[in-house]
Amino acid sequence: MSTTETVTANGVEFACQRWGSGDRLALCLHGFPDDAGSMAPIQSRLAEAGYTAVAPYMRGYEPTGPAPDDDYSARALGADAGALAEAYA
Repeated sequence: MSTTETVTANGVEFACQRWGSGDRLALCLHGFPDDAGSMAPIQSRLAEAGYTAVAPYMRGYEPTGPAPDDDYSARALGADAGALAEAYA
């Protein structure tokens, strides 16, 4: 079963779907046209395997909202991923 939570990382407030409570993080990132909900099947399996599986709605995807700096580049998305991993460490 998933829970929804909000995490601030890299200056963005991310809405995230979280499955499991294991001591290992699996950050499940989506791309267009998917969203965090698309990750539910894999998150369920990861949670069963002992992971905490987190799928954020990436910048520009509701309910996270737009990028505050209007930057949707691969560099910005990579920085988001790194900051999200740190936020869950």
